[in-house]
Amino acid sequence: MLHTLRIQNYALIDDVEMQFTKGFNVLTGETGAGKSIVIHALNLVLGARASSDAVRSGTKQAKIDAIFQVTHPSAILQSLLSENAIELEEDELHITRMVSAEGRSRAYVCGSLLPVSVLAAIGDELIDLHGQHEHQSLLRPDRQRDVLDSYSASLPLLDKLHNAARSLTDTQKQIAELESTDREHTRHMEFLKFELEEIEKAAPEPGEDLTLESMRNRITNTEAVCQATARIGESLSDSESTPAATDQIGTASRELENLSTLDPAYTPILEAMEDIREQLNAQMAEIQQLFDSIEYDPQELDAINVRLNLIRDLKRKYGDTLETVLAYADEARGKIAAYEDRDSNLSSLKEQETLQHEKAQKIARKLSAERRKNAQKLAPRITTLLQDLGMDGASFDIEFKETSLGLSGIDEIEFRLMANPGEPAKALRQVASGGEISRIMLAIKSVFAETDAIPTLIFDEIDTGVGGAVANQIGLRLKSLAKNHQTICITHLPQIAAAADSHYHVSKSTSRNKATTQVTVIENTKRVEEVARLLDGAITPLSKDHAEALLKKLA
Repeated sequence: MLHTLRIQNYALIDDVEMQFTKGFNVLTGETGAGKSIVIHALNLVLGARASSDAVRSGTKQAKIDAIFQVTHPSAILQSLLSENAIELEEDELHITRMVSAEGRSRAYVCGSLLPVSVLAAIGDELIDLHGQHEHQSLLRPDRQRDVLDSYSASLPLLDKLHNAARSLTDTQKQIAELESTDREHTRHMEFLKFELEEIEKAAPEPGEDLTLESMRNRITNTEAVCQATARIGESLSDSESTPAATDQIGTASRELENLSTLDPAYTPILEAMEDIREQLNAQMAEIQQLFDSIEYDPQELDAINVRLNLIRDLKRKYGDTLETVLAYADEARGKIAAYEDRDSNLSSLKEQETLQHEKAQKIARKLSAERRKNAQKLAPRITTLLQDLGMDGASFDIEFKETSLGLSGIDEIEFRLMANPGEPAKALRQVASGGEISRIMLAIKSVFAETDAIPTLIFDEIDTGVGGAVANQIGLRLKSLAKNHQTICITHLPQIAAAADSHYHVSKSTSRNKATTQVTVIENTKRVEEVARLLDGAITPLSKDHAEALLKKLA
């Protein structure tokens, strides 16, 4: 509910603060006193378009503060607050709107600077203002559908539909993603298959490039190895000028053997020389064996070079190393396998979509039938209320049009009014009269009082063109409505003013050629006098007696 409204430097107002109460609140005052200024200021704090024209002459900035007590925020309001990181302070929501003399506007909610669009969305969840088109949420077809669902007790069914429709939407998104990229994805897969075929045709093995390079090095060096081995053999074997090394060592050994018989000190040298000759013979045999094993095959070298070039080409295309190439091939196989499963996945998703659509459609048709049944009960009730409120001949109807399945079902719902017999029914948003709109909304709100989530209702111009018994009916309806919603009404009718729980008087005074609007709470004698003025246009003993009687009657 709206707890506090403070208006500073706005139009004719210097500084006014109003403390509103639960129940039924009325504002009265002379024509031109500034009652509409209060409503315009409230509209501004709820997200209406700002204008520098509203800034009080001679001041730099207009400022409007509104404090709401929000003990049970709607789901939409909770979502808006959460999305904008706004936390309530002891269940209070503080909104500030400032407009500079240059036309610049700023809006704060609980100290957080917010775009006006967000402020307006928050305002829609706090107040319904009837009489002007701002903040009349029931003029929106989507809101009308929501209210009808609340009245019809269809919310559990609607929750089931939401779940079914969301599942259907998720499946449709998956199908769309598969189909939207189909052509491009197919081209990519064809190229990936070509790349994989190239790698698989080459069939490289891990470490193969290193093995081939080692083999190539060995074959390339064969000629040099042969020549070196031959020179070693020649240096150790007989030649025309030089006997074999082993023969020379044998000659030395024989001389050492003779010496050892003469002097035993030569015996160790003889033994060492014999060991050298045996080792030399063994090394010469091994060298000969290696020499005999050497093969030089130019064709094998060519084959190795061709293979290495192929592997080098694969590494240039698919990775710096052969291991990277093989990893790329494995990844390609996985992608191709997934793609080849795509048709199966798509077929499965489409079957799932069909089943989900049938389920959601079944729930939606059940919901639609429930809505239509309750609309037939609701329309006559509102029609009766409208006629009680002075709209003789008016008829209220709820129009249904079937639309494609969505989160809210298959119904487009529009509240329609035939204001006078013989006239065509029109959508509520097309009804131009502020007074008619207010009474229509009062009738609708009276029916939806227990289910409508908007906590505060404001009615302006509701008494246009009515009086007498109709005025009594309006006052009683407003008082009854105020049992479930905080209700604020601007009125010229004593019957409505007398029914209120709290009464605010709007007046205008002039000082130093400057008009100023004030708002005061009136009680007891002051209230009797104001109701008397509304009854008779003047405060007289008789009008005061009538006012007291009316106040007692409607208390």
